[in-house]
Amino acid sequence: MIITKAQIAVVSTSPRADFTLQDTGIFIGIIGSLIMLSGVAINIISKINKISFTVDGIQEALKLHASNAEKIKELDKRFDIHLQDYVNYKDANLLSHNGLEEQIKHKWERSEGEFNAIKGSIKELQGFLRQTNDFKIRQ
Repeated sequence: MIITKAQIAVVSTSPRADFTLQDTGIFIGIIGSLIMLSGVAINIISKINKISFTVDGIQEALKLHASNAEKIKELDKRFDIHLQDYVNYKDANLLSHNGLEEQIKHKWERSEGEFNAIKGSIKELQGFLRQTNDFKIRQ
């Protein structure tokens, strides 16, 4: 018998770097998608940062307004104190004015009485001088 060698067809499995046009298109699509996703992520991150800066600004503004509100409360308390001082001062002046008015009225009535008494004394003295001498009254 004749022995012949059998040959089996074997495909070599050595790695080859064959890229087809379809593989290249898929690869470029993936890279484009990643770039687009990174752009969207950057856009979202920048918007979040803007919002964060805005919130920080709002917090600072609120702190400023809160401190201004405290100052306004202090000024309001001071104003209330000054207003009460003014009311007290006005009341004291009114009492003083009314007291002076009453004193003047009292002094005037007293002086009027004394003037009338002096007037009577003068008339009496004039009458006496007319009787005793030739005294003429000038007017």
